[in-house]
Amino acid sequence: TERALQVMETCQAGAPEGVKGRAEKLLNIFQSDLFQALLIQEFYEVTVCENQATSRPQTP
Repeated sequence: TERALQVMETCQAGAPEGVKGRAEKLLNIFQSDLFQALLIQEFYEVTVCENQATSRPQTP
């Protein structure tokens, strides 16, 4: 996410005024604690679900 934010900030610098405002709002969302927490939760759920699915014995 850090790399994506850096790219967005770079692109925002040369963007027209209307785009800058929208990009800034999007950047604020991506940088928010809530968004970061949701990313962590999603990663955790995907990781746990995948591990549980692969570690369960197959029943006929």
